[in-house]
Amino acid sequence: MFTIMTFQVLGSFWEKVLMPIVMTALSVGFSPRRVNDPKSRDAIANGQFIMIRRLVYDAVGGHESVKDQIVEDKAISEQVKWNGYRLVVANGTSVARTRMYTSLPEMWEGWTKNIYPGLRDRPSLILLGAFGAFLALVAALILPLWPLLGVAWYLQGGGWLALTVIAKSLILWVIVIDARRRASVGLGISPWYSLTLPVGAALFAAMMFTSAWRVLSGKGVTWKGRVYTPK
Repeated sequence: MFTIMTFQVLGSFWEKVLMPIVMTALSVGFSPRRVNDPKSRDAIANGQFIMIRRLVYDAVGGHESVKDQIVEDKAISEQVKWNGYRLVVANGTSVARTRMYTSLPEMWEGWTKNIYPGLRDRPSLILLGAFGAFLALVAALILPLWPLLGVAWYLQGGGWLALTVIAKSLILWVIVIDARRRASVGLGISPWYSLTLPVGAALFAAMMFTSAWRVLSGKGVTWKGRVYTPK
């Protein structure tokens, strides 16, 4: 089974705020190195582009075997890999382009549909993602204030300790924003969107918690006007 990660076309303001964070989280949670490693159980596929040998498709039961799964591309990739067949994920950003969503409501519906159902068999990733989103939000909000507190301390006689606080806070703030800047550049959008990190991180965290709550509460997830209750 062969799948590629396509270049994500981002048009609206909210796409540019949120999608870089989501794509970064996916690349961290499902490292291509581990997905391509036959010894690892990590498996994922991009439904935007999948090629699979007919023999393998029939051997794992095709889509019939995952008909009760809302995130069917990931589910079928697991069937392929866990049954001993080769799964390959590759960087296809130079050969294919996709625009997944065009507005905030579409992204909210799409990602709350996918996040928890796609990760509930890996609770460690859910916790890591939630913690990462919360940490990014706190860091983006607190770090800019940290050097100001250091300056206030220095003016009150803090000396070299206050200067150390200022220097370290500026370094950490730059690291966090630069990571978001590099994600923006990789997706072909203005690096200035790195300054929207607090908003994007808050939305991502909210989507994760909403997705988990809707599944665990039995309310189900919505997609294109229909409600699904993942099993």
